[in-house]
Amino acid sequence: MSRAAFFRQRLPCAGLFLCAAAGVVLGRYVPIPGWEFAAGAAGALVAACIPAFRPALPVGVALTFAAAQAWQYRESPAVRLAACLSESPQSCEAEITVLEAPHLAATSPARRCRFAARLDRLTLGVRELRPGCDVIVAWNGEPPVYGGRYDVRASISNCPAARNPGAFDYTAWLANAGIRSALSVLRDRDARLLGVGGNPVVRFAIASRAWIERTISLGIAGTPEAQLIRAMTIGDTSDAPDSIKDAFRETGTFHLFSVSGLHVGIVAVMLWTLLGACGVSQRRSVLIIIPGLFFYALLTGLSAASVRAAVMLSIIAFGLLLDRPHVPLNSVGAAGLVILFGDTSQLFNSGFQLSFGAVTAIILLAAPLQRRVETLTAPDPFLPARLISPLRRAGCHLAVGTAGLVAVSLSAWLVSLPLIVYYFHLVSLSSIPANLLAVPLSSVCLCLASVALVAGTVSPWLAEIFNQANFLLTKILIFVVQAFASLPGSSIYVGAPQPPGTLATLTLLDAGAGGAGVLLAGRDAWIIDPGSEFFADAVTLAFLRSRGVNHLDAVVLTHGDIKHIGGFDRIAATLHPDRVFDSGLADRSPTRKRILAALAAGRERLVPANAGTTLAVNDAVRLTVLYPPPNAGGVYADDKSLVLRIEAGGFSALLLSDSGLAAEQWLLAHAAGRLPCDVVAMGRHVSGLSGDPDFLRAAHPRILITTVAPFPTSEQIRPQWAQAVRALGIDLIRQDESGAVTLTIRRGAFTVTPFLPAAGPPRIFPTSHAPHTLR
Repeated sequence: MSRAAFFRQRLPCAGLFLCAAAGVVLGRYVPIPGWEFAAGAAGALVAACIPAFRPALPVGVALTFAAAQAWQYRESPAVRLAACLSESPQSCEAEITVLEAPHLAATSPARRCRFAARLDRLTLGVRELRPGCDVIVAWNGEPPVYGGRYDVRASISNCPAARNPGAFDYTAWLANAGIRSALSVLRDRDARLLGVGGNPVVRFAIASRAWIERTISLGIAGTPEAQLIRAMTIGDTSDAPDSIKDAFRETGTFHLFSVSGLHVGIVAVMLWTLLGACGVSQRRSVLIIIPGLFFYALLTGLSAASVRAAVMLSIIAFGLLLDRPHVPLNSVGAAGLVILFGDTSQLFNSGFQLSFGAVTAIILLAAPLQRRVETLTAPDPFLPARLISPLRRAGCHLAVGTAGLVAVSLSAWLVSLPLIVYYFHLVSLSSIPANLLAVPLSSVCLCLASVALVAGTVSPWLAEIFNQANFLLTKILIFVVQAFASLPGSSIYVGAPQPPGTLATLTLLDAGAGGAGVLLAGRDAWIIDPGSEFFADAVTLAFLRSRGVNHLDAVVLTHGDIKHIGGFDRIAATLHPDRVFDSGLADRSPTRKRILAALAAGRERLVPANAGTTLAVNDAVRLTVLYPPPNAGGVYADDKSLVLRIEAGGFSALLLSDSGLAAEQWLLAHAAGRLPCDVVAMGRHVSGLSGDPDFLRAAHPRILITTVAPFPTSEQIRPQWAQAVRALGIDLIRQDESGAVTLTIRRGAFTVTPFLPAAGPPRIFPTSHAPHTLR
């Protein structure tokens, strides 16, 4: 097709899709009631029936989708229910209907699961509501059945807001899915089954999915290879190792790690080939393949990519039935309309944007790029074909296939790159070569998994034979991807540069009863406790990646509390710190003992840090250890917590970790001259006794930042203590109200920025060179 002919194509579905997308954006961000959008849409659509006003049709479509988005996102029953609740749990009785198959993670020792459910009835004290909206349910015990109606005693609250920068905003993701509230069922005996309903097609899909999981895992269950095969076949990535996920993500091959349009296309080709081999006519094959593709999309979770591919392939198949060629861009528009018609909020899903962006780029760019690449290896056009040797001819065919793969990968990479940087802060420089090898390998893996499923209907041991072959091929795939990921410069995480004039930023992450802090000074990155294992992976590592940190200069382990250092292994395996600072004092923490033993045998340099040790971050920023002394004692690990003093450009801060009264009294006696500072950041001692008034008078900070958690009692703040702190003229920032707190340090001033808007706007303070007076 010539370029002129390409741009003269009729693309009605593509145009309507763009109008619908514009309307959805309008409905999300313009605070107009849905009924006003609907009234405007009705007027525009009626006007469009008159030939002279036909151009009003796109306006009517846009306003229709704007109204749908306003009703779905701002005026839905879920939003009205959230207005009646808060983030504090309330005891309730409820009737729910399970909307999906609960997933019980293999690593969950307490048999906990999570699923979406429709809240049909809610009793709060004497109030009885009929919300009729979806909620997310956390369930302890034997998982419920899909379609089951349950009467439960539970607690309900609004989904808590994200509390840390850089981390995945699960609450925003749920809100985009129409869920604003969470129900918690502590024991399965608090639930009574009233009946079982649900969609029989969905129930059959759930049963089929469970059978597929069992069959493709025969003989290889529990291995990383089996988990990857399951991810590629049915989209279940929950149990895959983090190291493999990271490798696929950093090489731009993560689309293979879940069900995408590529997988749906492979399924369509296999069905077409199989039906053709069985002698089924083309017309009947189409009628079988179309519902088969949508069933596969349902089986794998109805992701945007799988639905888009199913719709596009269905349009192509209908074109074959009607003997009419399809227009790829128009098919993409039709797929987008189908998805937005079912759920307008899908437009704001990163998977939707990446899928449609990549496919559109392939349609527009792949063919021209392929032609340019082919010209580099094509033989002389004036050379007679009979003079071309078989070897050269085979090389030309291989070059054409490779050019096609390069063109497709490059097109998708170019358009996906801005979105990937925006959502994941990642630039994968190995994406194109990695995909050239990984895509064919994954295609063969999916074909082998399909053969194993067919064989499994005959004999389990026959399926196991194909699974073993797939195991070997998947091991090769993992090796290839990890080899690309391990290349220097294979991928980099990027983040916004620090504002001009900034000496350092200290971010105190909100880890509840734990602790985690990140110090960034120019190109230097330090962690002061990574937090618990879960927190380090979900929050600390995500924050570092969002700031473009690809390597750590140092990690400081303040003490042996697992909620402070449990995530060290994950951080060390990913960011490879050059140095690790630890007090070297003995305690009873098995986690700390294991970490120190591993450090003694590993590449990281373990450096002892006791009172008087100076840790130079760079020329402008330094940390000094004020406590503990080498002979410090104490019953608890908290008694031996490192106390650090940070100094930069006239700014100073004390990081007390979980140290308590004993440490504060020692500091008053031996380091009183080093205590005055601008900021004190403190955790809670296991005894609950921290922040002695005499100690705070000696430090006389402007700001006191403290961790707070509802459990245990020692992590809570006594009102009398908070009142005493404020009476000293100290501004108290509670992290249960502020979330993470970021200190931006400049010469002569520092800015305090709480993450949660409710805690107030950023505030600028002069450093201790301009002293303030305690009351």
